[in-house]
Amino acid sequence: MKNYKKLLTVITLTTLTLTSCGNKNEAKNSNNSNPTSVVSVESSEKEEITSVSILIKDTVNDKEILKEDGKIGKDGLEKYLEENHKAKFEDGMMTELEGIKQDKEKNQYWMYYVNGEMAEVGIGDYVPKENDQIEFRFEQM
Repeated sequence: MKNYKKLLTVITLTTLTLTSCGNKNEAKNSNNSNPTSVVSVESSEKEEITSVSILIKDTVNDKEILKEDGKIGKDGLEKYLEENHKAKFEDGMMTELEGIKQDKEKNQYWMYYVNGEMAEVGIGDYVPKENDQIEFRFEQM
């Protein structure tokens, strides 16, 4: 019986010790996790805006329509063009920009280039990179 009481006392003290140490660590971790979360939210918000150069040209009529520094948000280039440049899209293709509509009968379409190269993906799938030079050309095919 004496050994049983000693064993019970040792188990109780060990359990209390481990429990109190675990609570201290949890308290430390919970205090430290909030500032980390705030910092990471703030930094991800900053990363959601991408600065690019935008040039819109009508090569059919040899006119530069506009040149600007654009700030593309997390919604992407397509949304930016719809909100800022009267862009319209059908089946993933841009059919109108700045009031100039494509003309299938005349084979005149909007094309876009990134850093001097024709884009390899549709505007809706394109993810701009910082300082990209994006050029939209209304072209005769």
